[in-house]
Amino acid sequence: MSIKKTLNKIKRDNSISKNIESSLVSHLYEKRHSPITTHFTGYGLSECDVISVSKSNYIYEYEVKISRSDFKADFKKKKHKLMLERKCTKYKMIKENNQKVKDTIYLTSNYFYFVVPEGLVDINEIPDYAGLMYITENHNFILIKKAPLLHKVKATVNFIRQLSHNLTCKLVFRKVN
Repeated sequence: MSIKKTLNKIKRDNSISKNIESSLVSHLYEKRHSPITTHFTGYGLSECDVISVSKSNYIYEYEVKISRSDFKADFKKKKHKLMLERKCTKYKMIKENNQKVKDTIYLTSNYFYFVVPEGLVDINEIPDYAGLMYITENHNFILIKKAPLLHKVKATVNFIRQLSHNLTCKLVFRKVN
């Protein structure tokens, strides 16, 4: 990475995005989603700003955007092509209790949402495979467009364990100022 790119990353203020993520995590907890974590990468998924599992074991991904340029740039990611093509899962064999079993690799979540400040993005800019939520100045969430179910493969125990592990690592190894 060039020095200029490194400096730009350091200079960029992510506090607005972090505040939205924190509010969203609280909102999802109230809706009884669990586990919930931020900045998760794994089990086939590319980085998710916020990811949760519903009571019915469906995986929800939330992409937080605070600028129009950030929103437009997101469509360069591979996951949008996968969602558009409905290529959502694949399988691999893993060893569990000394036996080989089939495990699910999630290329996309069951539901995908953009979460943006109120009015930043118009509903007409949201692709068919995604939903849209606004966050107000008071940190309330308004559902503008419900995301469609992309696939019916529910979160496995191993996937939920991985999410929980990710969250635990953040709590145990977080930086203390």
